[in-house]
Order: sequence, then C-alpha cells, then structure tokens
Amino acid sequence: MIGKKWLFIIILLVLFSAMAFSDEEYEKRFSIQTSPLLIVSDIVYLFIDNDIKTYAFSIDAEFQYAINNYFNVSVANTIYFENYMSSYQENSSGRYNEKYGKQFQYMITPAFIYRPLGTWLKGWYVSGFPIIGWTHVSTNDLDDGFTHFGFGLTGGYQWIFNKGFTIQLGTGLCKTWIVPFANNKSNFRTEDEWHLFGLPFDIRFTIRLGYSF
Repeated sequence: MIGKKWLFIIILLVLFSAMAFSDEEYEKRFSIQTSPLLIVSDIVYLFIDNDIKTYAFSIDAEFQYAINNYFNVSVANTIYFENYMSSYQENSSGRYNEKYGKQFQYMITPAFIYRPLGTWLKGWYVSGFPIIGWTHVSTNDLDDGFTHFGFGLTGGYQWIFNKGFTIQLGTGLCKTWIVPFANNKSNFRTEDEWHLFGLPFDIRFTIRLGYSF
C-alpha cells in the first residue's frame, strides 16, 4: 500500500513538472496571426472620412501548422469590403446627385514554408505560395467581377515567446494577374494597375501578430 502511495506521489510530481516547464520544452505546432496594419487602417478610416455613408473594413487571418521542424504549411485569408462614393456633381451650393458603390474582395494564399535551421514555427523562413482571389464591384451603372491569380516568394523571421505571443516580419516578391468577367461593363486595363516604383511585379511586406500553441 505504501509503495502504491509513493508511486502516486511520484506520478503527480512528474506531471506537475511537465506542466510547469512546458513552455520551454514543448515546440508549438499551430499559429494564428493577423495584420495589425489592417486594423489600424480601419480605425484611421473612421476618423478621416467625414461621409457617414462611406465606410470600409478588412479582416485578415493566417493559420500556420508545423508538419515537422523544417516544413510548415499555412493559409492566409483576407476579406475587404468598402462602401464608397463613385460619382457626384458639384456647384456653389455643394455636392448633389451623389452615387455610391460597393466593393467586396476575398483573397486566399496557401503557402509552403521551409525553416532552414529546423526551428519548427519560429526563426528564419522562406516561403512559396499561389495567390487566388475574387473581387466584386457594384454601382448604379455596373455590376462587375474579377478573378485574381498569381504566385510569390517571401522570406523573413518569426519570433515566438514563452507564452505563445508571436511576431512575424517578412518581405518578398509576387506577381498577380487580374482577369475581368466576360460580361463586365467597365473598361478594365491591366496596364492601368499601380505597382511600386513601376516594377512589373509587387513587393510584398509581411507584418503579423498572433498566438502560437
């Protein structure tokens, strides 16, 4: 009976020790993150836009999973919605005949991530990914849709602190093509798209905060 009692106490001590030091010994396999810049931009929009009929908001979430200490997979989802003024007329008395439009966009970016130092979810990484998305624009005069597809490469570093708080910083290059639906009314031209420094591709910056477990 005494032997069983001591065995029970030892088991409790082992379990307690495992729980007490789990933050240091356990490699986290899952991570959920979001972009703080999108949250800030939504808040700023509320203060700089004086038209109560216009508004915008965005939702961004990335989910990461460590297959092993070298290879991770992730999927990032971005949703953007805006109600904006599409046109108006103006005279000395002010604006009139105001017209408003709506834009909805959904982008999904699955990625394959490689950790060259075998550090699970943290540390240096390089990543390759396709880009898939859809945009819908509607006003009084049109109801248009667009498909997005492309690919990209990024690299960066991810910090995971003991309590799971996570910071990810990265940069890279990506190329996206926009294909208008056949029945669109607007005159969309690919050459009118804006690119930083006029480059034929986009420079991608990654700033994310989140929690890993």
